[in-house]
Amino acid sequence: MIKNKTIAIILAILTFITGTAFFAGIIFYFAGYPLSSIGEHQLYLFFAVLIGAVLASVVYGRGSNDRAIRAAKCVDELLGVKVKTNDMWRILRGVEQMPTFVINDYVSKDINGVEAYEEGIREYKSKLTDENLQDIRRIIDKPIPELQNVLNEIYLETDLEQFKILADPIAEPLITMNLQELKRILFNE
Repeated sequence: MIKNKTIAIILAILTFITGTAFFAGIIFYFAGYPLSSIGEHQLYLFFAVLIGAVLASVVYGRGSNDRAIRAAKCVDELLGVKVKTNDMWRILRGVEQMPTFVINDYVSKDINGVEAYEEGIREYKSKLTDENLQDIRRIIDKPIPELQNVLNEIYLETDLEQFKILADPIAEPLITMNLQELKRILFNE
C-alpha cells in the first residue's frame, strides 16, 4: 500500500502512460500493424488506453486506502463499531459519488433517502448477521448530535464535503427522519 497520496497520484499517472504505450505496442505488434497506422486503428489504441486506465486505477486505489483506514479508526473510536478497511473504502467511494449539491437538496427538502432504497435494504437484511444488526442498532440509537460529531470527525479525516454537510446541525431533521425509516425497515419499529 502506498501511504503518500501524492506519490500514489504520480505513480498512477506514470502507470497510465507506460501501460498505454506498452499495450499499444504489444497490440500493434501482434496485430501486425505499424505504429504509424494508429489513425486507422483507433479501436486498438482505445483498448490500450483502457488497459492503461485500469492499471492506473489499481495503482491509485492502493494509495487511497489511507483515508479508509483513518475513517474506520474514527468510527471504531467514536462509535465502538469495527468496520473493515475494504468496507469503509466502499462506503467512502459511495459517498464520494454523491455530489454535494444532491446532499444539500436532501437536507433542504428533507428527502427520505432510505425510503427510496427500501427494497434493496430488505433484500440485503437477510445477509446481515446478528452482530451486524447489533452494530446498526448501536449506531441508530445514538443521539443525532453525537452522530453528527462522528460525521464531522470523518470529514476532518477524509476531507469529503458530503460529511461536512451532514454534520451541520441543519441536517439533524433529515438524519432523524432517515434513521427512523431505517429502524422501521430493519427492526419493524
